[in-house]
Amino acid sequence: RKTEYPKKIMKAAEIERLYGYSRGSISRLIHYPGQTFAFKLHPESRNSPVLIETEKFERWRQSRK
Repeated sequence: RKTEYPKKIMKAAEIERLYGYSRGSISRLIHYPGQTFAFKLHPESRNSPVLIETEKFERWRQSRK
């Protein structure tokens, strides 16, 4: 089932909160080798929020089923 997201780019914390992903599962996805949908807003900053391109994320998620 394809998920519709309200924005093209969302914070990882928003996706966790709105769609019921655990923090650990989002963290594993972000660090998955070769993924192209997640990036830090300010890569040099340790506490920078992680942003997720929702269209790429959904395509990747659907291809993993």
